[in-house]
Amino acid sequence: MTVESHKTNSMETAHQLHYCCPHLMLRWKRNKNMHVLAILRAQLHVSRCSRSLELAQESLPLALSHTKSTTHLLSIYLINEQNRSRSIRTLIGYRHLTVAAMAPLHKAKVLEQCRISPYPGSTARPSIPLTFFDLVFFRFHPVQRLLFYESPQSKSHFLHSELPKLKHSLALTLHHFYPLAGSLTRSCGGQKPEILCSDDDFVWLNAAVSEGDFYELSGSHAQDVRRFHSLVPSLHSSGDRQAVLAIQATIFPNAGVVVGTTLHHAVADGSTYASFMKTWASIHRFGDQAADLAGRLPFYDRSVIKDSKGLEGIFLTDLQLLADDQSLEAWDLDGRSDIVRATFTFRRDQLDGLRQQVASKTSAQCSPYAAACGFVWAGLVHARGGTSKKKEHFGFVTGCRARLDPPIPSNYFGNCLGICCVEAKQSELIGCDGPLIAADAIWKVIKSLEEGAFKDAENWIRNVYKYASVGALTVAGSPKLGMYEVDFGWGRPRKVEVISIERTGALSLAESREEKGGIEVGLALPSHEMEEFVSFFVNGLSGLSLPR
Repeated sequence: MTVESHKTNSMETAHQLHYCCPHLMLRWKRNKNMHVLAILRAQLHVSRCSRSLELAQESLPLALSHTKSTTHLLSIYLINEQNRSRSIRTLIGYRHLTVAAMAPLHKAKVLEQCRISPYPGSTARPSIPLTFFDLVFFRFHPVQRLLFYESPQSKSHFLHSELPKLKHSLALTLHHFYPLAGSLTRSCGGQKPEILCSDDDFVWLNAAVSEGDFYELSGSHAQDVRRFHSLVPSLHSSGDRQAVLAIQATIFPNAGVVVGTTLHHAVADGSTYASFMKTWASIHRFGDQAADLAGRLPFYDRSVIKDSKGLEGIFLTDLQLLADDQSLEAWDLDGRSDIVRATFTFRRDQLDGLRQQVASKTSAQCSPYAAACGFVWAGLVHARGGTSKKKEHFGFVTGCRARLDPPIPSNYFGNCLGICCVEAKQSELIGCDGPLIAADAIWKVIKSLEEGAFKDAENWIRNVYKYASVGALTVAGSPKLGMYEVDFGWGRPRKVEVISIERTGALSLAESREEKGGIEVGLALPSHEMEEFVSFFVNGLSGLSLPR
């Protein structure tokens, strides 16, 4: 479509916007130029009729090729459009990637490295032995997250006012979560690892500054994963000891703050991590006497974990047999250069629609979790191609604190997760009912947990290695963690990202920031697979019959 034809149709588009999307009409009046009009036309087509996706795609290349400030333009659009379609947001973002690819990679510059020790206390800090739950994750890649906060402040204000508060509140928080300042160690002679704790423990806190575009980085559109690498810290190691937590706070002057964390998975699961972050944020806002601290402070008694099946010995043996190198190595984020990441959001009504389709196909009343994961699993199999009868694999974890007999406290510190494995034929997943078949398969495994979470538990580690070897899709995070509740006083996070999924091939899950009951899914894929998945996601949801 030419610029001239857009000019010819501009008045028609303005009238359409006025009657169909008055919120977009206001933007047209304020921005009477061709690239803004093209974007508004794309949004209009999706707002009026989802089957007009082809027209929306037709409008986008013009929008992306007739402006030198595409990044700024799309950032404003993606941020402020309250009634936007999430599907077209992702599509616009993917098209935008072709323009943004030539932009420089702004690496954050570390200005200060601080050793933050737990605030002194009168009680001892005993070392913490790992349980069989922890051993399952001993060789996992560290979990790396970013929390983006919109907080327009200067670099000077951040360094001289906000950073000292972050240091102090972190020290107070580590007083309660002291193992996170310790180090993971493996003794000689095949003894099990432990978290070694002493009065000299500390956590590295980096203070950094970035000249990158905060609003673009915190968007949902597809982006080069390398743009995020300098925002997360690495874990230090020395000999047979490995730090278990590192933190970085990066200021984007006059835009926002990004808090990045790197956590060794053998030390804590998502529930413990979320409790730590919420406690830190609460202390930062209200001090050590914050009213909501009592329910989050960790429970350390390892005696509540019963090992009647001898899983600890089995897992220690498996770790030795399945690993070529037992040393604790430093991990990095160096990966392929063609990987992009994007976030896809399922609204609550979309999840309800998917669940209704699953019920009509299989009679199963699956959960929103199963519906979302099933849709994404089928979409990724479709994106990667293939029509064979070989099996596809999907792995996820289930919380076991409430499943143990007797149940253990919800604030138990450490890992308490079971491994769940799902299989389905590739030929079934790429069919028109693929998302429904995938969701049903996941739901059946979830329902089987009612008979006990420890069925086949002796094979958990072997299954992890098996699934890794066949490139299974796995899950990082959970909508139940409530990461959008982590408020340091800057408001809720604008965006939460699990950066480490690019190393594990996992999808990340979080609750929707914008709607209760929605689910955010993060993906990191080769660019050609991302393009295929975007098409699958948009087309799959556009044809969905939504409940009223």
